[in-house]
Amino acid sequence: MTALTTTRVPLLHPDKPLFISHINEDHLDELAMFADAFTALPINGSTPVKLQEIYANGIDITIEQPDVAEPSHHFVPFAAEISAPEELNHQYVLLLQKAAKKLGKKTIKLQEQTFTLQQSYLVTPNMLRLVVSAPADTPLTHPGYAYLFDLFDLSAPADSEQAADSATRQHCYYTLRRAWQEAGQTDVTGWIDVYIHGDTPGGNWARSLQPGATLKSLREFPEKIDHLGSGQCLLIADETSLPTIARLLETWQNPVAPIILAITNDPKDADYLRNLEWHPTLCNPNVSDRALIIPITNSPDLDLPAHISDLLNSHEQLADMRIDKVWGALEANDAKALRKLLKDQLALSRQELAVKVYWRL
Repeated sequence: MTALTTTRVPLLHPDKPLFISHINEDHLDELAMFADAFTALPINGSTPVKLQEIYANGIDITIEQPDVAEPSHHFVPFAAEISAPEELNHQYVLLLQKAAKKLGKKTIKLQEQTFTLQQSYLVTPNMLRLVVSAPADTPLTHPGYAYLFDLFDLSAPADSEQAADSATRQHCYYTLRRAWQEAGQTDVTGWIDVYIHGDTPGGNWARSLQPGATLKSLREFPEKIDHLGSGQCLLIADETSLPTIARLLETWQNPVAPIILAITNDPKDADYLRNLEWHPTLCNPNVSDRALIIPITNSPDLDLPAHISDLLNSHEQLADMRIDKVWGALEANDAKALRKLLKDQLALSRQELAVKVYWRL
């Protein structure tokens, strides 16, 4: 770690301002991890850390400390100098992996995996379950573990432009709803639940898959849910993040039952959280089935963040309840607005309040 020097030339990247804004708004936990791993400063969940600039050979972060007037600048070098703009994300991920390894934490993995589709069926009117044969190293108990899938159009000819140019193909993260091994077996079976609605790349891809099809993922990401192990937790999810909530319930260890706001466009999809498979060895059976599930029907004219904020004050079972921890995942604009509202309303630290962006309009 070295102090910032004036000889570094900022990276020329057309999307750099958006990248910096995205990291500072949605990935503060990663910046805190950089500060903890690569500086000698005392870092905790509330320490303000910001990404200030990106250079070809590293990033500049600022860290605020109590009783210090100005934040300190720290340069964190990349593993290799960026020679083309598209290399930025790769170098950033390598920094994450280095920091996580140093701190003994899990983070994103840049590795290809393949799954084979066994069958698919609807579990609610708009949630399609893909039953897959999964890789041997698939995590069996981590809620929210996600894979970045290549949404390859299986109907495209093998010599088509789409098949040949993987750089132009679309990709999407999908959460591993559940994975297991049958007694005495080494093979892993998994569920990947895909919300299908309208003419979308992900929904069209999932619907096009036939038994025997190969699903390819390019990277994988473990959801950060460690803070939910104690206290009264509030979980907020729409159709894209309900699979994470479902697995959280099936593996719930916290002695306090959670509150869940289940947001769906179709009220019938709220049934997704019913008929879960409880595993006494994975969860606390005394509280998991006592979770308070409050359905919310979304609509284009509903101000969802404001509605949730009002609900916490007006619902008869929530109005006088102290919320200690929050985990949620929604559309980007809703997530950002809700994060700000809840931070002020619940007076929680960054470590206690995690509202994630799972998709964008």
